[in-house]
Amino acid sequence: MNTKPQMISQLANLPNMQTPDLVTLWQSIFDMPPHNKNKVFLIRKIAWRLQELAYGGLADDTHNKIRNMHDLTAKKTIKKNLPPIGTILEREHGNETHRVTVLRDGFEYRQCKYKSLTKIATDITGTKWSGPRFFGLKS
Repeated sequence: MNTKPQMISQLANLPNMQTPDLVTLWQSIFDMPPHNKNKVFLIRKIAWRLQELAYGGLADDTHNKIRNMHDLTAKKTIKKNLPPIGTILEREHGNETHRVTVLRDGFEYRQCKYKSLTKIATDITGTKWSGPRFFGLKS
């Protein structure tokens, strides 16, 4: 890709290309075969790469910020066996309805934050319980 007008012309032509031609173009600009041969995927990634080659990529500082943001969000993932954030878990116990809200980094019960459902279940019952089992998330 030598000039910006050539790149613009090539971008405009991407949707008209057949998938095998897109794969060939991919290999020429990425120096590796694509891991996905879906036409829409190929067009989007090739368009991004052509623009990157013509105008330059992201600054190192921007790459570092993205990496740091990813690291921060990766540490705050919720366990896969729990319902989505914002879900309200309900359980009847001792003639009372107990409601717990699933948060990104734990749970809320009676306006207090908890790290585990087990602690909440133990507080409710006064005995050691599996929190996920108490709230019906495990059989």
